[in-house]
Amino acid sequence: MKIRAVLLTIALTIVWIVLRENFYPSTIISGVAFSCAIIWFCDKYLPLGRISNVRFSRLAGYPFFLLGQVYIAGFYVIRLIMGGAEVKVIKMKTVLKNEGLKVVLVDSITLTPGSICLDLDGDEINLLWLKDSRRSFTDGERDELLKGALERRLLKAEKAEVK
Repeated sequence: MKIRAVLLTIALTIVWIVLRENFYPSTIISGVAFSCAIIWFCDKYLPLGRISNVRFSRLAGYPFFLLGQVYIAGFYVIRLIMGGAEVKVIKMKTVLKNEGLKVVLVDSITLTPGSICLDLDGDEINLLWLKDSRRSFTDGERDELLKGALERRLLKAEKAEVK
């Protein structure tokens, strides 16, 4: 546990130094202090050990994948705005079982341009969606466009429930 904390402190301090763009002693000291505070806070208030049915190793690359999806959706929305778009409120279902991963999914959908999550109730997601006004979508096409790749990626991180 102590080796993990030391390695995390070093990694977070390096990130702090890079973000601050200088290597002054005050930057290093403040980086170590903030890193220790972050590690303490996460251990106390984010008990990841108690979250079950999630493979965290599979989620490690998810932020980078999401960033790519944000850019792809951004270019799609630019094209929509130039060609004509309409706003729709839609409902769709998710196959994810883990509540935490459902929240990650709806947050990811909201982060991608063109859609905003209005409500998550069980397996049902209500969205405000910027739709191509020149094209009609089946429910399957719409769901694939809005959550397909994101949900598949999160399904890989979800462990099957043991009964």
